[in-house]
Amino acid sequence: MPSLLTPVLPRRVVVTGLGLATALGFDPAEVWRHLLAGASGIRQRTDLPPDTPLPTRIAGQIEDSALAAAVARTQVEDPDRANQLALVVVADALAHAGLPTDGAVELDADLILGTGHGNTGFHNEAVATFHQRGYRKLRPTTVVRLMFNRPANVVSIRFRLTGASFVVSSACATGAIALSEAFQRVRFGLTDLAIAACADTGLDLPTFSAWNRLGVLSRNPDPATACRPFDAGRDGLVMGEGAAAFVLEPLESARTRRAPILGEILGSGMSCDAKHIVQPDQAGQVKAVRKALAMAGVTPGQLDYVNAHGTATEIADVVECGTLQAVLGAAVERVPVSNTKAQLGHLMGATAGVELAVTLLALEHQMLPPCRNLEHPDPRCALNFVRGAPQPARLRVALKNSFAFGGTNCAVILAVPPDSDPA
Repeated sequence: MPSLLTPVLPRRVVVTGLGLATALGFDPAEVWRHLLAGASGIRQRTDLPPDTPLPTRIAGQIEDSALAAAVARTQVEDPDRANQLALVVVADALAHAGLPTDGAVELDADLILGTGHGNTGFHNEAVATFHQRGYRKLRPTTVVRLMFNRPANVVSIRFRLTGASFVVSSACATGAIALSEAFQRVRFGLTDLAIAACADTGLDLPTFSAWNRLGVLSRNPDPATACRPFDAGRDGLVMGEGAAAFVLEPLESARTRRAPILGEILGSGMSCDAKHIVQPDQAGQVKAVRKALAMAGVTPGQLDYVNAHGTATEIADVVECGTLQAVLGAAVERVPVSNTKAQLGHLMGATAGVELAVTLLALEHQMLPPCRNLEHPDPRCALNFVRGAPQPARLRVALKNSFAFGGTNCAVILAVPPDSDPA
C-alpha cells in the first residue's frame, strides 16, 4: 500500500470473486441457469400460522435445509439468519477469488457489508421476551446480537479480515452502495483488497406482517405470476431474502495473482431525492445515473444493457422508466432492459447486490435474462424490455440501477473483463 502522503491516481478495479444466496440456489452457475429457464423462487410460505390474517403469504424464501447445508461449510454456528447468509456468500466469494477461507492467516482486506433489516428476527424475539417474560429472561448476549454492525464483525472474525470493517444500510440500494464504497477504497488506494457484501432477510412474522401493513406487497396469491415489474397488471412487490458478496482488487493485482476476472467496475454514482420517504423522484435518480456515467467515462449510447430496479409497484416503475428515458435519450429504443425480481423477489438490503451479480453473469455469458411476467407493458414504461426468452447480445458495458425508500439512489457501471472481446 502506498504512503498516505503519496498522491494516488485512480486505479482500475476488477471483481475476482463472487458468492450468491438466493431462493433459486447458492451456486452462481445454478442460479443463472434457473433464471434463463424462467424458474421462480417465489413460493407459498408454509411457516405462517394457518389462521394468519395476512393478505400476502408468498415470498422468495430460501429453504431452511439448503441454508443449513451451506452454513455447515463455513464451520461457524451462528444463530442469526442474516449472519448465516453473509458468512456463506463471503466464504464462496473468497474461495472463487483463490483467497484463503480457513481463517488460519490474517487477510488484509476491507469488508463493507450491507443489510437493510439487520437482525430483525432476533430483535422482535427479544422485545416479545421482555414484555411477556420480563428482564431476567433476556439472553445475556442480546446486546451483541442486536448491534447493527454484527454481520461485519462475525464475518471479519471468521475469515480474519483485518482491514476496515463496517456496515452500510440504505434500504434496497444497500448492496450497490456497499459495492460502491468498496470500489472507491480500492480505486484510490485505501486498500489493495476489499470484500463488498450484502445480506438481508425480513421474513420473520412481525417484520413480514409490517410489510403487509405498509400496503406495497402484491395480493396476487399465485407465486408464479404475483411479481410483475413494469406490467400494466402489477399490484406490488414480493419480498424475498438473500445475499451476495464480491471480491474487489486492482487490475494489476488480479493479473499478478492470475485470479479469475469476472468484470470491471467503471464507475458509480449516488444521490438522495431529499423529497419523500417512499415516493421516488426522477430528478434524484437521473442525478445518480449521470454521476455513474461521468465517472465511468461512458455515454448513454455506449450502454449495452440496463439491469433495472423494477419493484413492480405502481409509482416506482413509472418513475424509473422516466429516469431511463431521460438518461438514455436517443438510445432508449436500442438499449435492452430487464430485471429478475419476478423470479427472486425483492431482497431488500440484498436485492441490489444479487442483481449486480446477475448483471456480471449477463456480461460473462453474453446473454440477457428476460423480464418474467411482463405480458402487457405499462404504456408509460416505454423501454426496450427483454421479454419471453433469453436474448443473446454483444455486451461490453452495463448499467445497474438501485433506487431505495428514503430517496437513496445508486447506479453502478460494470464492464466485461479487460482485454476480453465479446463475439
